[in-house]
Amino acid sequence: MSDYRVETEVFGVTYDRYVLLQLHRVLTRQLGLHQIVEMPSHGAKAAGSLYSIGFALAGCDVTLVNPEMEQMGGWKKLGIGERARPVSGMDVYRTGFADNRFDLAFNFVTWTELADPLRYLQEMKRISNNYVLLITCNNFQPGYPWHRLLHLIFDFPWNHGQVRYNHITTVKKLFRQSGLNVIEYGAIDTPGWPDPSGPRDVRLHRRFGSKNDLSATIRPEWKVPFLEYVRTGQYPGWMRLLGRWDMLFRKGVFKLPMSHLFYVLGRKP
Repeated sequence: MSDYRVETEVFGVTYDRYVLLQLHRVLTRQLGLHQIVEMPSHGAKAAGSLYSIGFALAGCDVTLVNPEMEQMGGWKKLGIGERARPVSGMDVYRTGFADNRFDLAFNFVTWTELADPLRYLQEMKRISNNYVLLITCNNFQPGYPWHRLLHLIFDFPWNHGQVRYNHITTVKKLFRQSGLNVIEYGAIDTPGWPDPSGPRDVRLHRRFGSKNDLSATIRPEWKVPFLEYVRTGQYPGWMRLLGRWDMLFRKGVFKLPMSHLFYVLGRKP
């Protein structure tokens, strides 16, 4: 009998991991990065603490704040376990890291769950010696109203963070409020279908995020096909093709109405 807690990441999640890896490689080279902090580093409807492997593969050392420790085996599988430093139980508003400790402070999607994003971003700015990168779900695409409708129909509580920060103009404004200069922004993860598509999202909410107290405490056991692609270096042709288009036209808002994610990159004055 199969374990209902086991979830395999679908090809859409695999693709956004692929694009993220390409973006990390480009930024590492262009910005001369060496020390990265991902804070916090848990996952959102996917395995957490693996979103920074692109930086590590490009030669960076990565500190993972409040990671999902069960995912650290993925780093070892790729031969980059020594590049990762997990740090648990940390207050993301007052980390205790030294000023200017890292070259870049980074988060993938989950920062919008925090109660005080401005205070958080100011801490990210403090511990970085130069750059802050936030990647965020994009609500300016057709999957968002469909997603809200699913929550309404099935009476799922909204557990995807503060939606006003899923708009690129709001995040750029937040960067300016924190004293960061926005030096680049754009849209990524543009495969041609809306996000989320529906059935998977309903299943995940029913199993792991409903109003039922028991299900809300159960976490999925993730299988991550992307790790094998990275280990072998063998990526599907469709992924490579979409990835080239994605990266070529990533800057600005041209792809925003079709993209699942956007990013904002800020630099300290």
